[in-house]
Formats: sequence, structure tokens, C-alpha cells
Amino acid sequence: MNNSGRGDGATEADRSDRAGQADESTAPLQAAFDPTPEIFATDAGGTFTFPLQVEGEAFLDTGPYDECRLVVSVWHPSERRSIDLDRAYIEVRAAFDRDEGARWVRIAEVEPVVPAYGSDSFDGWIVLPVLAEATAFALYGAGFEARSRIQVRGSAYLVP
Repeated sequence: MNNSGRGDGATEADRSDRAGQADESTAPLQAAFDPTPEIFATDAGGTFTFPLQVEGEAFLDTGPYDECRLVVSVWHPSERRSIDLDRAYIEVRAAFDRDEGARWVRIAEVEPVVPAYGSDSFDGWIVLPVLAEATAFALYGAGFEARSRIQVRGSAYLVP
């Protein structure tokens, strides 16, 4: 048994070298989340919760990565509606255990990127540290028009 108490026969330097090699061999991952169905509506209070999925799968294998860069866009499909960026609020929620079910934790607020001449969409991005081997993400929004139709697009870029 070595001094680390792990009993695997490897020294800390050996483990460090292997970890460095694993990081170099892991390529960044671009994941486009499934688009919203044709009709997705806010509730009577102007809030919504939208789970982000890739090909119907909620959890991404995030273990080999150090950070996740999320980009999101929310807009009304009707040209007659706009989003008040002073009132609209979007946060990222995450679940970290496939077996635990839907235990969602608020992890960040997304600040909108404000264009110079007003906006008909809420566009934003955020960089998050990877916190688990597998992660599911959801968007929670508030301050939108009550019972209005919205569409959501998003992507994640995972960096080793």
C-alpha cells in the first residue's frame, strides 16, 4: 500500500499524469438542445419551466468537462408581441442525479444581451462550472406575458 492509502500502487504523480492525459484526449462537445414544440405557453402569471433535452434525453454526460457554456434564446412566434427585458427573468436549474428524479436546483440567472434598438427576444449566455458526472438542465422564466406562446432554443458547449 502506498502513502495515499488508495492501495492501487500508483503514486500521486502517476495519477496526475493520467488525469492530464485524459483531459488532453477529451474533445469539446457541442450539444444543441431540442427545440420547443410548435406551441409552448407561459402560465397565467407569465412564467414557464422548460426542460432542456438532447434527442429526448435530459441528462448530459458532463463528467469529463470543466465548464459548460449555455446559450439560450426565448421569443414569441407572433410578430405582434415583444419581450420586456426590464421585466423578463430566466434562470438555469439543474439536476445532478439520474436516479433521484426531478430534484432541481437553481444554479444561475441568465442576463439578457440587450440590443441597441429594443428586442423581440430574450437572448443570453452563461458559463457554468461542471458540478457532476451527469447533469440535466432546465430554464425557468418569469415576467413574460401571461398565457403567451413562446419558443426556446438553446445549446451547450462543454469544455475540458
